[in-house]
Amino acid sequence: MTRLCTLPLAFLLAFTAHAQKNPKSKEETCTIFGMVIKMADSAPLRKARLLLKSVDDPSRNISAVSDAEGRFALKSIDPGPYRLTVTRIGFVTQEYGQRKPTAPGAVLTLHPGQEMKDLLFRMIPSGVISGKIFDDDGEPLPSVTVEAATQIYAEGKRTRSVITQVQTNDLGEYRLFGLSPGRYFVGSQYPRWTRYTGEDDSSSATSQGEDYAKLYYPGTADPAKAGLITVNPGEESSSIDISMRKVNVRQIRGHVYNQVTHKPGVGVYLLLLPKTVDRNSNFGDVSTQVQKADGSFALSGVLPGSYMLASFWMDDGVAYVNRQAVDVGNADVVGMAISVAPGVTITGRIVWDGRPSLEKDELSVVPQPTDIPFGFRGQVRVVHDNTFTIKEVGEGTYRAEVNGMSKDCYIKDVRYGESSGLKDGFTVTRGEPGALEIILSSRGARVQGTVRDADGLPLSGVSIVLVPDLSLRDRYSLYKTCLLYT
Repeated sequence: MTRLCTLPLAFLLAFTAHAQKNPKSKEETCTIFGMVIKMADSAPLRKARLLLKSVDDPSRNISAVSDAEGRFALKSIDPGPYRLTVTRIGFVTQEYGQRKPTAPGAVLTLHPGQEMKDLLFRMIPSGVISGKIFDDDGEPLPSVTVEAATQIYAEGKRTRSVITQVQTNDLGEYRLFGLSPGRYFVGSQYPRWTRYTGEDDSSSATSQGEDYAKLYYPGTADPAKAGLITVNPGEESSSIDISMRKVNVRQIRGHVYNQVTHKPGVGVYLLLLPKTVDRNSNFGDVSTQVQKADGSFALSGVLPGSYMLASFWMDDGVAYVNRQAVDVGNADVVGMAISVAPGVTITGRIVWDGRPSLEKDELSVVPQPTDIPFGFRGQVRVVHDNTFTIKEVGEGTYRAEVNGMSKDCYIKDVRYGESSGLKDGFTVTRGEPGALEIILSSRGARVQGTVRDADGLPLSGVSIVLVPDLSLRDRYSLYKTCLLYT
């Protein structure tokens, strides 16, 4: 008898909990009505997909598709902040509040029972860059990677960001589509599969001293001399052809020794990086994983220049990262000895200038390498007495980053041993462990203001950037950004 009564009661409780979890009535939910049209002639645009995604819970979203008249409706929306995106094949993706394709969008905040009407999206036709890739005999080259990149500023430096990549077909043709109006660099890279095996292949072009270099339109290996291609809305820039050419390349051969296991370095991953690393570098273009039992390796197709050869090995959740400088000239580099060695354990502490001010419950410290794009993974927690310990830090130069402090705080100084590492970072040397002291100030200044349009009305979807003086441009932590969402 008790069992029979328990089941209906459990069902009733579950139903009540569900009802309490979803208490919003139809009058409290929101609705958005609008229209999607073409920018050029204001003609209705059908089959445009609208995606409304919650800022608080990205898994919660509502979608709709515009009809033959370009109209759409998003219904039964819970109040809250959202981002609204519109996509359509042949047109540039657009976000609510976006003033131009490269500008940030705005957050759309909906209030209980709100009904938005006549929301209008004007879609811009996307552009295309097309052409052919030829070899040095004038024959089409298939399977060549072609990329379109734009010029950007990152961490205070001018660099490039790859927007899209495609591969040439059997006729050497490529088509970079879906591009926003703007100016682009086009680069082509022939794949060199033997680089990834670590095996010698005497029949390959790379082993014989020649390989295709990465080229930029109209046909230069120097990124600084690459030509800019202007893409207009809805237009195709065709006949952007590139003739690949072979250049002299070298090999780097040697052995890897694992000083942790005292065995050959089988399983160690090697990555060759140019000394000047930026977003446009092809990470992994020259790489291998050591597979031979004696720990020997060979990196083929290396262009002459100055590099950093980084080694990576994981064991029981610990990452061992080491690097070694190597200069490649007019001959192969042979007999290199790479060692996987234990890193340095760094003890440190946080010193507050002013009262501690946290954004969250705790602080964490992240040492970021300055000479390679990655290396130390994860972050270390600052414990209650403001101390921390960073284990297995490989030799190299690092910048200290701190997560969890409030927006009013900044890193005032970084001391490693007797030296300051605030501007140029701190250098870790094996056998010479030092104490790391990070001074945080809670007395940071604030800059406040309003952005208005020509009519004096407040603007949204605008990025505000605070840029340090020229002499401090390499201090990435001094750059501050703010997005005006609403």
